[in-house]
Parts: sequence; structure tokens; C-alpha cells
Amino acid sequence: MVRKKTKDEIKKNMSHVRNSNTALENKLCAALNAQGITTFTRNDKSVLGKPDITFRARRIAVFCDGDFWHGYNWQVAQREIKSNRDFWIPKIEKNMQRDAEITEKLQNSGWTVLRFWGHEIVKELQFCVDMILDELRVYPPRPYRTIDLCAGIGGIRKGFELAGHFENVLSAEVDKYACKTYQHIFGDDPQHDLTSDEFKNLAEATDYDVLLAGFPCQTFSRVGLQEGFENEEKGQIFFHIAEILRRTRPCAFFLENVDRLVTHDKGKTFRTILDKLVKDLGYHVIGVSQKEDGELWYNPKSFVRNSRDFGVPQNRPRTYIMGFDTERFAPEKLSTLPDQLPLSRQDYIYRDLNDVLEKDVLPKYYMASGYLETLIKHRARQEGKGYGFGYRVVNADGIEHPIANTLLATGGSGRERNLIYDPREGIAGMEIKGKKTPLNDKGIRVMTPMEWGKLQGFVNYAFVNEQGVDEFSFPEGIPDAQRYKQFGNSVTIPAIEEMANFMIRCLDLLMN
Repeated sequence: MVRKKTKDEIKKNMSHVRNSNTALENKLCAALNAQGITTFTRNDKSVLGKPDITFRARRIAVFCDGDFWHGYNWQVAQREIKSNRDFWIPKIEKNMQRDAEITEKLQNSGWTVLRFWGHEIVKELQFCVDMILDELRVYPPRPYRTIDLCAGIGGIRKGFELAGHFENVLSAEVDKYACKTYQHIFGDDPQHDLTSDEFKNLAEATDYDVLLAGFPCQTFSRVGLQEGFENEEKGQIFFHIAEILRRTRPCAFFLENVDRLVTHDKGKTFRTILDKLVKDLGYHVIGVSQKEDGELWYNPKSFVRNSRDFGVPQNRPRTYIMGFDTERFAPEKLSTLPDQLPLSRQDYIYRDLNDVLEKDVLPKYYMASGYLETLIKHRARQEGKGYGFGYRVVNADGIEHPIANTLLATGGSGRERNLIYDPREGIAGMEIKGKKTPLNDKGIRVMTPMEWGKLQGFVNYAFVNEQGVDEFSFPEGIPDAQRYKQFGNSVTIPAIEEMANFMIRCLDLLMN
């Protein structure tokens, strides 16, 4: 006669039964991986009930319920329990009650809960996978909602708005002067610190579709210290953006930085960024493919585009990164996307720099003679050493179609490499308050903030209304130094507009 086990013996045996990484769970996870879905977490203790599979950003919880343990067809199944009924029936009914309570609480908190019986996973695996895919592959309607991070004065946002089908719902910027201009332009206060838990929680609570970010470039640029990720304040901003991507999982993102980003630290910095976006976060990035061994293949140069090819006479190479969600969009759809970003735009806004320059600018923009002589001597010394550093007169005689050098936000140097030959009667020798010497007699001046605004697409383009009136302006009290800085820190809107049009075409391919 077989001895009946005691309750304590049963409990001891049950303590050895797996409640995670079960055969059912492993089978379902493997099937999801085969469909290109790799972005879930398993047995997430931070979610009520510790679901077997969790898509946290999408608020989807999946449970693999063994038939016996969770009471499948309970009215029949309980009658089939022949031994230790006084233990098993209350135990299983307690499991069933707990399952119902967890499901209700999760659903009341905005979660989608999927529960699959063990026999369904074993015998109808594709049905289970399809149920999960139906919840994941929900496409956003137009207009696509954007969040604008490291917003500056809103150049990326405006470029996407010009493309149509995008509207902004949240912004983040920490520079107080940029925030003042942004609010003046758009009517929204962007003053948020994206590195804070407060903002990350706000982003999680915001329904949006596309993340935009021109994250700080100084730590990667040629004119900066090239500290990269070692700069705690600015170099680490990317990882905060990546955390927001992880926690909110938008259907697409667009990132912008200096061209130096792709070569910084012998390419290691850019490789780290792509590894985070593709391998860790599971996004399909335009221009990146993954080999069978998991390594990424890409051409760093294919991520760099120059503003001069997008309708404005400014030599401004920049790195652009665009990605799409592998949860929402099937691998066969993602494979139809182009493998490179736009190279140019068909129309131009200005033929060359001559179309940008203003007439009869204020005398204060002409250089003091003493300062100009200092620049001339400095350039001569640099050339004597075999260097090409120094001031540049970008529309000097002999240049048929002049273009500007990159506009910089680093004070004087950004203006000195974009000097203008613009002789006018009565300027030479004039004394201007704030300048130590009289104005020069060579007709040399700096470009005005409004000319910089034209080269970035803010002035005379992005804010021109249907009546042809340019509505762009700075708020009162913003000094010239800040105007130069804000334009120099911004993006070239016509280039961004072309990238936004490209994203629309990609989303159309993915959703049709």
C-alpha cells in the first residue's frame, strides 16, 4: 500500500518546482524570438504577479499558466484529483483566486494581460504568439506625436512640423535663454531636465510616438574637448535618452549630433551608441545590419549629411540616426525600408551666400580695426606653421558661389570663420561703443544673427505663414551673443524637414 504524503512533505516537494524559466515559458519565448521579438523581460519582479513575459513600456504582461497548477477546466479537473484533495483543491483554488486578482489589478492600472494555458502553448503555439503580436503591432494614427529632447530653440521640432503629420506633446531643455526663445516661438515651456527621474516619469506618462533629440555635441566636436562619454554632464546625456527610449518605447526616433560623433575615439563611441540602440533596445536603425554572429555592420560615413546639400549655403556636416521599433513592425516590413537616409533635397532655398546677405547692416557688425589686425597676424602665424587655422572671408573676390563655414555656438570663433566683405561708405574709422579701436577700412564685418538664422532655416523659411509673412522673432531682451549661440547650437531646419519626410515614407511602408 502506498503511503499518503503529508501536507508538509507535499509543500517540501512543491518548493522544488520551478516558477520561472519553465518549459512552457521557454517554448513561448523561443517562438517570439523566431518572430524577431527580443525586447521582452522575463519574470520581472517589479511588475505585480511577476509575469513570465513582460513588455514593460507597452504595459503588456503575459502569463504561462500550467493546466494543473492554475485550474484549467476546474469543474472537471477537481473531480479527477484522487489523493490529498484537502490540500490540492484549496491550493489550486487559491492560485486561481490570486490569478484573477492580479489580472484585475493590472488591467485597472492600464495593463493588457494575456494568460495562456499550458496545453495552448504546447498544442497551439502559433495562436499564442499571434495573440501577443496582435497587442504589440498596434500602429499609431496621424498626426504622430513627438517629444522634443535637448530641444534648444526647437529646430528639430519645427522641421518635423513642416513635414506635416507630426505634432509635439512634450519638450525638454535646460538652458534658460533657449527656453525663453522656445516658449516665445511655440508657446510651450520646455524647461525640463531629461536626466531627472521626474522627467522620465513624465515621459512614461505621456502618450507619444516619435522621440526627437539633438543631444549635446560639444563633447564630441572638433572645437570642443572631445571628451565624449567621459564628460559626466553632457557626454552621458545619450544614455539618459536611451533610458527614456527603454521606458517609453516609441515607434520611431530621430537623433542628431556633430559629424565627429562617428569617428570619436576611433569609432568606439559610435559603436557604443549603435550597440545600445540595436542590440540592447532592439530598434532597427537605418544603415545598420546585424550579422549572424550578432555583430553590427555599417558604414560610419553613411550617417553624415551636410546642410549644403539640403538647400542652404552652409558647410555643416552632421550625424543623423533614425530607428524604428521591432516590437511594432514585423521583420519582413522592416526589411523593405531604405538602407540609407536622404542624401539631399531637390530644391534649394538659397543659391549661395550672396542670396543670404543683408544690405546696409548696422555698423556694430563691422570689425574693429585693431581686432581685425590681430586676426590677420594670427592667421599669418598659423600659415607659417603649416596650419590652416584663422579667420575666413567667405565671400572674398574670386569665389563664384560662396558658402558659409559651419556656424558655431562657441562665441567669437564661429563668427571669425564667416567674415563678410561688405564695403560701405562712412564705415571706415567710425567709433562704436564697446569696440576699442575704430572700425576697419577693409569693409570686413561679421555675419548678423539674422543671416545665421537664414542659414539655419529659421529666418525667411520655417516660420513664413500662408500670406508670405515671416513670423520668426526672438523675445525681447535676447542679446546678440545669445542669438548667435542659439542659432549655432541648433539644426538646419530644411535638412531636418527632409529627414522627417523620409520618416513619413518609412512609416507608410511599415504600416501598409
